[in-house]
Amino acid sequence: MSQSPSTNSPTATLTGLRTLVDAPHLLWLDLDDPLSPTLDDLAAKYGFHELTVEDCRQRIQLAKIDYYDDYSFVIINSTHYIKDPCEVLTREIDVYLSNDFIITVHFGRSLSIDEIAKHVQAPNGHRLTRPDLLLHAIMDIVVDRYLPTLDHIGDTIDDVQDELLLNPQPKLLETIFSLKRGLLQFRRAVASQRELLNAIIRDQSPFIQDDMTNYFRDVYDHAVRAMDLVETYRDLLAGGLDIYLTQMANRTNDIVKGLTILATIMLPLTLITGYFGMNFEYMPLLKDPYGIWYISIGLLLISAVMLIYFKLKKWI
Repeated sequence: MSQSPSTNSPTATLTGLRTLVDAPHLLWLDLDDPLSPTLDDLAAKYGFHELTVEDCRQRIQLAKIDYYDDYSFVIINSTHYIKDPCEVLTREIDVYLSNDFIITVHFGRSLSIDEIAKHVQAPNGHRLTRPDLLLHAIMDIVVDRYLPTLDHIGDTIDDVQDELLLNPQPKLLETIFSLKRGLLQFRRAVASQRELLNAIIRDQSPFIQDDMTNYFRDVYDHAVRAMDLVETYRDLLAGGLDIYLTQMANRTNDIVKGLTILATIMLPLTLITGYFGMNFEYMPLLKDPYGIWYISIGLLLISAVMLIYFKLKKWI
C-alpha cells in the first residue's frame, strides 16, 4: 500500500491539500485552508453540496452528520483549554465520507489529524483500510482528548477552591465566572458530539459498516463520561461561588460587628463627655483639680465593663 502523496495525482498541486493515504479503495485528502479555492475544486470534482462547503468555511459549527446520496458530511468538535485566561476553545474538523475516500477539512494544522496520519504512514503502523475506520480513529482521538482537557479544568477548580478557603479575593470571582463560561462552551461541544455519535450508532449509514457500531458505541461512552465530568465541575463551581459569597458575607458581618461594638462603647462615653462639656458655671467636679482624672478613669471603667459584658454574651 502506498501512503505517500502521489506526485501524479491531480490534487497534488492544489493549495493547502495533502494526500495522506492513496491506496486502492481508500483515498484520504486533508485540507487545512477551507477559504482557498481548493475546496471549491473538490466540491466540483466530487459533487459536494454548497451548504456543506459553507459549513466548512464557518469557524463555529456544532457536531452533526448529514446524509447525501454519494457521501456523508460530518462535523467533529475538538477542544483546547487555555488556563490563563480560563477559556475553552472549540475547533471543528469537517469530514466528507464515502465508500472509497475521506476528505478532512479544518482551519490550520490539526494535531489529531497529524497524529493519525503519522500513525497510519508509519512502516509498522496500523493499516486503516476503510474510510469509516479513519472516521472512527479521528472521532476517537478527539473525544479521548476531552478528558485531559477536563483534568486541567479540574486542577484549576481545585486551586480556586483552596484559595477561596484561605484568602478569598475579588479576582477569584472573575476566575470562577471564566471557568463557568469555559465549561458552558465545553458542554455545548460535548453534547453535540454525543448526539452525533448517537446518530451514527442509531442510523444505518451506507458509508459506515455494521461492524463499526460497537467501536462508535465505545467512543459514545467516553463522550458520556466527559459530559458527566462537565456536570460535576459545574456543581463544584457553583459550590465555589457559594463559598466566595459566604466568605464575603462573613467578612462584612465581622466588620459591621466591630463597628457596632465600637459605636456601642462610644455611646455612654459621648454622653458623659457631652454632659461635662455644657457651659454652666457650677457643675460637679468642675473646680476639683483631680476631676479630669476621675472622669477619665470612669470612662475607662465603663469601656472595660462593656467589653467584659460583650465577651460574656459571646458577642465578640
